[in-house]
Amino acid sequence: MKKILFLFQFILKCSLIFLIAFIWLRFFLHKLWLSFTLALAITCLTELAIYIFKKKNNNKMNLKLKEREDAENMFFSLISMTNGIEFFENLAKTRHNNVLRKKDYLIVTNNEKERILLYPFLKLDALTPQDIVNIQKNSLKENIQKIIIACYDYTKDCPLFIKNFDNNILLLNKDESYALLFKEYQFFPEITNKYKKTSNLSLKDLIAYSFNRSRTKGYVFSAIILFITSFFVRVNVYYCVIATILLLFALVSYVNPKYNKKADCELL
Repeated sequence: MKKILFLFQFILKCSLIFLIAFIWLRFFLHKLWLSFTLALAITCLTELAIYIFKKKNNNKMNLKLKEREDAENMFFSLISMTNGIEFFENLAKTRHNNVLRKKDYLIVTNNEKERILLYPFLKLDALTPQDIVNIQKNSLKENIQKIIIACYDYTKDCPLFIKNFDNNILLLNKDESYALLFKEYQFFPEITNKYKKTSNLSLKDLIAYSFNRSRTKGYVFSAIILFITSFFVRVNVYYCVIATILLLFALVSYVNPKYNKKADCELL
């Protein structure tokens, strides 16, 4: 099923790129076969560029405004609980039978017999390199292959710092914990406390809303209507420009990993 979904997404993405290229090539070139061939070549080159771009931006995360609010309140609720680690234990048990609970962390043995240390860093303070060192010490006596640290936030130097260790260490802030653990496992903590803070809608939030994947369908439909109209109306440039802009919006909404990050593989 995942392969079919991936194939469908790949075809849709390539179709958007091809249509953008074909609209303009058809406007400037009289030969239909030449426009088709060049559009196909541009599609292949663009798809290669997108693949490279996505690999470089693989760790970026952004959620819808409502999801970001839920992510913050859920993690704040976990921090406020007397025994927040129990939630992570129950989450892990939804897919794994071998879950060993220690005082501050869990050891999960997955189906590939990989031993994973899941450490919920349940503090409002941002995770620091020294905290990572302290957590790493626990793995030395447990024969651990991977460490997952779920925290409210981490300092900017942490992603680079974890490269000093041989273990595969994965850091998850509140947004990443929501997307890659809670949402992926469809297991959410109860919101018992809400983190109240005043914040205005920023340009970044507006862009995240505009280019979320849920808006792809609307952009594509509008662009197709304009593209079809351009065959019957003499003023073709206007339709080509607007259709291109809409298709570009659809493409960005659909493929941009910054606004549509998902887990590439199962974490636990």
